[in-house]
Amino acid sequence: MSENHAIVFGASGLIGWAMVDQLLASYPTPGTFASVTAVANRPIDLAEAHWPKPEAGRPDLRLVSGVDLRGDVGSLADTLKQQAPNADKITHIYYFVFTAIGQDLEEEVTVNKKMLQNVIDGVSSLSQNLKFVVFPGGTRGYGIYIPGGTFSAPLKEDMVNNLPADYAKTVAYPQFRNVLTEACRGKSWTWCEICPDAIVSFPEHYTRYNGPEVLTDFLLVKIGFTPNGSQFSLALHWAQYLSLYAYNHGIGPRTQAEGGPAKDKAAAVEVPFPGVTAGYESLCSPVSASTIAHLAIYAGQNPERCGDGRLFNIADSDAPSKMRDIWPHLAAWFGLVGTGPEARSDTEPLPSEYVERYQAVFGEHGLGNAVRGGVGAGRKQLDSVGSWLTFDRQLSLDRLRDAGFKEWRDPIDGWLEAFEMFRKAGLIL
Repeated sequence: MSENHAIVFGASGLIGWAMVDQLLASYPTPGTFASVTAVANRPIDLAEAHWPKPEAGRPDLRLVSGVDLRGDVGSLADTLKQQAPNADKITHIYYFVFTAIGQDLEEEVTVNKKMLQNVIDGVSSLSQNLKFVVFPGGTRGYGIYIPGGTFSAPLKEDMVNNLPADYAKTVAYPQFRNVLTEACRGKSWTWCEICPDAIVSFPEHYTRYNGPEVLTDFLLVKIGFTPNGSQFSLALHWAQYLSLYAYNHGIGPRTQAEGGPAKDKAAAVEVPFPGVTAGYESLCSPVSASTIAHLAIYAGQNPERCGDGRLFNIADSDAPSKMRDIWPHLAAWFGLVGTGPEARSDTEPLPSEYVERYQAVFGEHGLGNAVRGGVGAGRKQLDSVGSWLTFDRQLSLDRLRDAGFKEWRDPIDGWLEAFEMFRKAGLIL
């Protein structure tokens, strides 16, 4: 077994959870890593984390929670030294942390830049064995938060250098690149950036920075699971909505068997896509959190192909997708018939309103985690996903394939695997 020691910052988030999961599952082969340190701000109960159980041949795991990266470097280094065995042997940093700062996007950039700087300086002060650093960007870095987008799809990595200056100063990723470029100068370690498709939705509030309109709030929507739930998980948002919708129409594992509503066996129950036709038909590049984790691990094991600050788009498939192709499969998992968008009346509830109206059903069936671990503050933004991003934003994977990463999967599988995990964790009926 190698002596590689991975430290994952943001382990309680969607990508961070998947990162730890895949490291503990010994992707791509047993012995790739000897130990994993999972760092999170939110507490994680290992008994409910749904990560692979310890066994011979798997990396050792140490959990460090309650860590606020906005503090000083010294405190972070002390915490890691005290709570993370072999911190002096850390070889790979996987950084999946981002803090939203209200509507002051330039302050948001400053805060997030400092957090990454703290991590690099703190770990570097403890370990002289660092080899590789990975962080995820997103299509925010391609200007998709400017209504209508900035570049014509497919989006290619070199486009990020041509962002309008007034928009670029509201994006943290260029500053992350500056931090890492300076920090690794003259050192033996290197780094890369991974860019998944990002879905932003906050269509009612805009601001101006002496130029084009840009969104003042955003969310990244990725396909994945975390046992604590996530404020900005589109998969969880739609899963809770669809599971309650199915239940109220007598469909699903907790209906007739547990005294729920009876179903008319002759009637198929249709559920329209929550959005508009343009959002249903626009091209995008879905990616599951496990695919992002696989690329992060691959990059760290192939620094000559993936290092030197390279940026790689990532998606589950080279072929772009439409929600028209995805929505029917999501609905079918719950026994429903997914249809295209329909004109919505003012009295018809949005998904978040529907979940709020019937949330008590979760409690009635002993699913307190479904109430506590829902999307919460992100629900209104998630409601508008299908109605705001109405332009093509698919990613080119040419550079990724040239670097030797050939993995692909059906994008539908990532959604359905997340649904399975949500049900296992008691987050849906």
